[in-house]
Amino acid sequence: MLARRDEQAIAELKAVHKEHPRYGVKRFCDELLWSANKARRIRTLAGITIARPSKQRRTNSKTKAEVAAPPNALKAYAKPKDAKRPQDGMSYAEMVESGGWVQDFTYIWFDRCWHYLAAVVDLRTRQILGWKLGLNHSSDLTYAALLDALSKHIPPTILHSDQGSEYLSHKHELLCDRLEITLSCSDKASPWQNGFMERVFGTLKEEMLPLNQLKNLGELHETIALTIHYYNTRRIHTALHMSPAAYAASLTTATPLKSRDKVSAEKVA
Repeated sequence: MLARRDEQAIAELKAVHKEHPRYGVKRFCDELLWSANKARRIRTLAGITIARPSKQRRTNSKTKAEVAAPPNALKAYAKPKDAKRPQDGMSYAEMVESGGWVQDFTYIWFDRCWHYLAAVVDLRTRQILGWKLGLNHSSDLTYAALLDALSKHIPPTILHSDQGSEYLSHKHELLCDRLEITLSCSDKASPWQNGFMERVFGTLKEEMLPLNQLKNLGELHETIALTIHYYNTRRIHTALHMSPAAYAASLTTATPLKSRDKVSAEKVA
């Protein structure tokens, strides 16, 4: 009897794995409504392992920032991990209530050269709101990703990044002034203060098809678009126990949107 139940469970897990090949134990639990022990045991019986992509490394090139880095507006939402043990550091979990967006870019090695993916993420829903792929990591690239997000979503209260010159440009500052968005930057050498973006990019790279299977730049662009769509609409986020799009929809039905007009790319360009 136990063997028969295990066979059925293995078949169920393999069906989920076929559709979501990067799922780990936590997402199997959410998808199949199993305990962690059962998901881990059945995954082992099924012989399922997840290969992680190797990391490419490159040397950053520095360009001069056009504006001074603003203070970290998200620090107001940082709380001690343990009030009785301040030496344990701070938790940034309450950042999700800030009404903020975070932005960053990452490197992708394809067809013997580096490509750069800039993206903007809503802290509360974890949705990737806008993105842009380019051949250089300039402020033009990150600005285009921001315009993509603003063309489809209500402007945030806070727009956060690291202190890269790609985000400290006159056009970023002017746009945020016009839309009453507070610009925010992590402290120097503090990547954990923008850890949400680090996690998103890590996930996207894990979920993408092996890039050596792609033939040209068009296929790379399509793969990124499909991966972002999958991340937003189908992949379970472990903190939300549903996809970011489903979570955003639940918030929309629960509370009315704030009355800030959507901003089109044409209006703010």
